[in-house]
Amino acid sequence: MTTMVENWSDTCLARADRRAVGHILFSLAVLGLVLLIGWLWLTVLSVPVVLELAAPGLRHFLQRSGTVELVERFPFRPVSVKFVPGKRIGRQAYLRVADSENDLRLPELPERARVLVRHTGRIWIAGPDERGRVVAMTRGLAFLTRGRVIDR
Repeated sequence: MTTMVENWSDTCLARADRRAVGHILFSLAVLGLVLLIGWLWLTVLSVPVVLELAAPGLRHFLQRSGTVELVERFPFRPVSVKFVPGKRIGRQAYLRVADSENDLRLPELPERARVLVRHTGRIWIAGPDERGRVVAMTRGLAFLTRGRVIDR
């Protein structure tokens, strides 16, 4: 069972790497297109948009070593969760953990993963460490992200 979870977490991490590269390449393509047009004012106005498009990829690569460290330090374990009603900001998700006084805040949870978590009521986490950081992944959909334990 442990080997299966390790293999799945490696698959999820590789998928997260590819997704992050995709975010960065797409944002660079948008910037290249704007530069190709050559309008200075459009280039200046597009910088915040390009940074917003690249943010998930940049965040992943800046936090990747910490993510790998958490995965190596803590074994993944399943936890029962439900979404906290009324607390959704963009792709960010707040999950109420069963039998715990804390919630999980995941800064990146796409709709496909939300549907899976709603259906199964379960997410796999490694951690938390002393700073409350966790790594969360889903089973059945190769998705992995960093999150944080927060007080209710």
